[in-house]
Amino acid sequence: MTGPPQQRQAFGRVMAAAIKDGDDPATVAKVIVQAATDPKPKLRYTAGPLAGRARTLRRFVPARAFDSQLRKLNQLTG
Repeated sequence: MTGPPQQRQAFGRVMAAAIKDGDDPATVAKVIVQAATDPKPKLRYTAGPLAGRARTLRRFVPARAFDSQLRKLNQLTG
């Protein structure tokens, strides 16, 4: 079992890769502006194709399995 320092290092690597390979910042910025100026703001907004895929999976996959996959992708234990 890995401890907190190892988890932080693993998460740091995953985040660095996500930032490098993530959605276009301009796409995310447009959604932020939309959310900030929406007269009837929604609770959540989806920004970019990666977030859209995660949203779709979340609708069809049981919460426990979805959370487990997120932990695995982010190299977290528990």
